[in-house]
Amino acid sequence: MSSLSKRLVLLAGLLVVTGAAIYGLQHRFAAFPSASILLDPADGLYRTARTAVPPADSTTLRLPALDQAVTVVRDERHVPHIYAESDRDALIALGYVVAQDRLFQLDFLPRVASGRLSEAFGEASVRADRYLRRTGMEWGAQKNLERIRAVDGIELHALQWYGRGVNAYLDQTPPEDLPLEFRLLGYRPDRFSPIQGLRLIQYMSYDLTYNTDDPVYTSLRRALGDEAYEMLYPEHPPGLFEPMIPSEQQRTASAGPVQAAEKPTLLAEAGAVHQYRQEGQQAVRSFLGPREVPGKGSNNWAVHETRSATGAPLLAGDMHLSLSLPSIWYEAHIVTPSMNAYGLTLPGAPVLVQAFNQQVGWTMTNTGADQIDHLSLALDSTRTRYRYEGQWRDLRRVVDTIRVKGAPAVLDTMYFSHHGPVRFSGEEGNGTAIAERWTAHKPSRTLQALWKMNRADSFEAVTEALRKWDTPMQNILYTGQSGDIAIRATGHLPVRRAGEGRGLLPGSTDTYAWTHRVPFDSLPAARNPRQEFLTSTNQKPTGPGYPYYLGHDWGDGYRSLRIDSLLRGSASHSVEDFKHYQADVRVQQHRVLMPFLSDAKGLSPRADTLRQLLQQWNGEATVDRPEPLVFDELLSILRGQMWDESVFGGAPNPADAILVQLLRTAPNARWFDVQATDATEDASALLARVMEATADTMAAKYGWPPSTWRWGDHHQVRFRHLTGSELLRPLDRGPYEYPGFASTLSPAGGRPTTHSASQRVIVDFSTSPPTGYGVVPGGQNGRPLDPNFYDTQIPAYLNFEYFRLETPASPSGLADENVRSTLRLEAADS
Repeated sequence: MSSLSKRLVLLAGLLVVTGAAIYGLQHRFAAFPSASILLDPADGLYRTARTAVPPADSTTLRLPALDQAVTVVRDERHVPHIYAESDRDALIALGYVVAQDRLFQLDFLPRVASGRLSEAFGEASVRADRYLRRTGMEWGAQKNLERIRAVDGIELHALQWYGRGVNAYLDQTPPEDLPLEFRLLGYRPDRFSPIQGLRLIQYMSYDLTYNTDDPVYTSLRRALGDEAYEMLYPEHPPGLFEPMIPSEQQRTASAGPVQAAEKPTLLAEAGAVHQYRQEGQQAVRSFLGPREVPGKGSNNWAVHETRSATGAPLLAGDMHLSLSLPSIWYEAHIVTPSMNAYGLTLPGAPVLVQAFNQQVGWTMTNTGADQIDHLSLALDSTRTRYRYEGQWRDLRRVVDTIRVKGAPAVLDTMYFSHHGPVRFSGEEGNGTAIAERWTAHKPSRTLQALWKMNRADSFEAVTEALRKWDTPMQNILYTGQSGDIAIRATGHLPVRRAGEGRGLLPGSTDTYAWTHRVPFDSLPAARNPRQEFLTSTNQKPTGPGYPYYLGHDWGDGYRSLRIDSLLRGSASHSVEDFKHYQADVRVQQHRVLMPFLSDAKGLSPRADTLRQLLQQWNGEATVDRPEPLVFDELLSILRGQMWDESVFGGAPNPADAILVQLLRTAPNARWFDVQATDATEDASALLARVMEATADTMAAKYGWPPSTWRWGDHHQVRFRHLTGSELLRPLDRGPYEYPGFASTLSPAGGRPTTHSASQRVIVDFSTSPPTGYGVVPGGQNGRPLDPNFYDTQIPAYLNFEYFRLETPASPSGLADENVRSTLRLEAADS
């Protein structure tokens, strides 16, 4: 892009955000600063636009915190390559450059975890803050801080070093040069301290393990009866997935004695709690977007050297999270005497989270295990005590303050039991009292695990590092120069006295107490299986013989079926093959359901036209085809008519695996009967009715004939600003037409798609050092008015292109044409 074009982009961006600012000033956003601050010709938004563009030359700065000088080379994508003589100095430099690029993100994510959005967004976020505080994220972070201070080890030191870099940048930056979001919202960022990094762990635990419909399962069991409930919501889903752990390596030993327990039957309480949680989550959605959406999950896979075209292991991973700007991930390459690693970090983390070094590499997916319980408390008449094992215990009452920008502070009273934080379904301590017990309330050593993984020099060193991993629980796939491949479901998996913890549980007994955690060596794991590949796609990790309770809400397994078929389908796989697999948009639902739809009888001409269209379709959800649009509408209608009984209102529908099992084995089951008709439908009649309804819907919404329909016209991807706030919507990008479907390997559920692969990476261990290829949507710089590095990787992401990930051992190892700038950070006495 020419210099003139870039200036025009800057001017256009400035006009957009100025319009957003004026809109905010004219409407309800009282937290906005005055127009004079924003529009001042010297120190207003124009200055913000100028300072958003990083320098493209060599610069020298003095950082008193450093022991020795550090060199930071920015490549053509603005990725920092950090060269330091010690880990300490490297982390100071990492904190500094992350603050340069992602200062708002550094401040925002810990603010979410601690329930302090109101300090930035004003009164509109008080309700969200109350909800977030009651998750216990901040309580858990403070307990973790006490632990790392007592240990006084690498976790504390790493966070302190990182913070010195962040705070050095803050000290050098006048208010007028802060990123756009601070200027629009009119507040200054917090200084960085170790608690900020620990809050980040809590944020990821919230994003990946907190969401649960557990309370509503009690209502479902009571309404359906035990037999129907166990059939529709089984702990072990039938078919439609390949377990993460190959059968020959699945563990089947006894987990020890389990205390017999009545199934939870707290019906009224479960309904009240479910409604309260829904209302609280809605308040959070207005800032962070929805937490449970199609496309949220992850993929990873690896092939053994014997199945690799390069003669060494190949590793791939793509974590499916919110598509935000800036991206949740920040790329970095760090070289010290103890490490040479390239990967992704979270702004605020003093470690690389997913990475590869000279010997090993790892990718991860969310395990999805049940790591949270909800317990109903029996209170006394004063509502200050609760019953437990025949004794009364005091609720601990904590009065906290929510500070609100532009408004008086709000007092917030929170309650704690020995189980964990207590929520009430009503206001001011009224209504049903529910305690939450969650692994994020316990101290987490995950930073320690990642520190060791970043520096692991062998396959075995990664395994030993994973013993320290606590939260959030992840399926970590790793391989390296040794040729081995392995996967582990790693983290804190609680063992309950009663075995499982589904539904709203009675909190007055120790029946459902967590007695210990599953030992590391008993967690699901596999190494070098006979099939010569390993993969995870958020499916159930093991078969029904696993001795410990993992969970029950596994969703579908379509991605596991597809990647399993691709990896089994060839004796050898290349880097290019892996790229194609990450771009794969073959719809497995079509393959599974089409045999049943083909048998539908007595269809009208339009419905039969659609059936023939779907029969001839190859299942590829490309943007130029009509069939994905037809099939998306059909699936929505099928699920709606299949699960139209009132008992499913407001509750999660049974998984597709159950629907398919009923089609195969029980075509006369009562669930096929449509409640809105007088007739009694079986499977065949329901499918015919669904085909007719689909034809009517397509004609009404999109016109006729089908040749006028394109998936890409109606299925698009949107990259939202990190906050998800409508206030900052002008900072979004998109929508862009996008291929894929719910549960394709390249996930693209929802219209629009807001969650998909938040990054893609492939690592080839046949070279020394290993060769990496990757892409992160958006760009390195979180400043929206930067025309070079805020959103410029979106085209590559949409086209499934990759950048080579360079790991030279010295600054001179980067070719001159790949270097954009060099920053030399000097110690005070240099």
